[in-house]
Amino acid sequence: MATRKKIKTLKRHSKATGTRKIKDALAIAATTDKIASAIKNISFEKAASDFKALQAVDFTRKKTSVLHSAKIGNVVMDYYFLKHRLNTKTKRGVSYYEWIKTRWQHNASEYRMYKFNLAQGKSPEQARYGVFRLYYGAVQGFKPLIAKWLYTMYAPKVAILDFSAGWGGRCLAAMTLGIPYIGIDTNVDLRPVYQRIARELMPLLPDATRASANVTMKFKDAATVDYSAYDYDMVFTSPPYFKTLRLAEVYAHMPHYESRQDFNERFLFPSVRNTYAHLKRGGTYAINVPEDAFQDIRKANILPMRVSAKHRLFIQPRFAKGNPVNPDKQYKEYIYIWKKP
Repeated sequence: MATRKKIKTLKRHSKATGTRKIKDALAIAATTDKIASAIKNISFEKAASDFKALQAVDFTRKKTSVLHSAKIGNVVMDYYFLKHRLNTKTKRGVSYYEWIKTRWQHNASEYRMYKFNLAQGKSPEQARYGVFRLYYGAVQGFKPLIAKWLYTMYAPKVAILDFSAGWGGRCLAAMTLGIPYIGIDTNVDLRPVYQRIARELMPLLPDATRASANVTMKFKDAATVDYSAYDYDMVFTSPPYFKTLRLAEVYAHMPHYESRQDFNERFLFPSVRNTYAHLKRGGTYAINVPEDAFQDIRKANILPMRVSAKHRLFIQPRFAKGNPVNPDKQYKEYIYIWKKP
């Protein structure tokens, strides 16, 4: 009898604990939604309009360089992914959600910048986010318009594989062209986001484009995926990377890496090696990484030594007038291209 009572008590406790966890999760979700909306108040109608504008860009008719400025598509990407980027640790090792819980107002320079931002007409949340971006960095998504430009240039016919799917920019671009997209990511929090994208944005595509567009997501460590199960004639990705001694960004459910060497050996090198091995002959391999990561890949001898092309990305500098410590130093980043013989 005592055992039965104990079991019933445990069941009630388990049920109560589970209910409390669900309520806590819903409360956190509501809070993060509210914060993200206060920074960028984007309605679905505005996001849908931006998605249609992205779709309307036709690089086959007008050879326009988009590497300097590429804002079309950013609004729809922010609509779906901003709150998750705010939960991602920057190179300073803190996320926006974590930082706002600190006593940042007691930091004289940060509070002074906050007041300055308010004086510029920003809302309190926008002013606060501006402080975070300046002092701690921001997690940016890959611009959908640049992805579309690249897809148009190299014209994949079968599918695009992206082993660091992240914040959806490359997926959105593939959808507008009706190219099947295969995304890999460990951040399972993004599963419902990608499901929403497919459910809400697919109906906005013309019938012919929608018929060929398809989004397949696998939430798993890319280094452990069997790529022989997929057919693709283009790889295009922009993986996380180290800046000096730490990753530039650490998102939810990301495995821990002790060092740049550990990251390369456990994630980057096997992912590159395996995705290239199963890329169709004649296919395109494209990866956006900083120069030091590119040199690591070359030294590992996991891709052909000859690069077919490289396209520079113009990254907005942290300081409007350049780096005050090293004014002559200009950060450069490229999309590197290989063609598989």
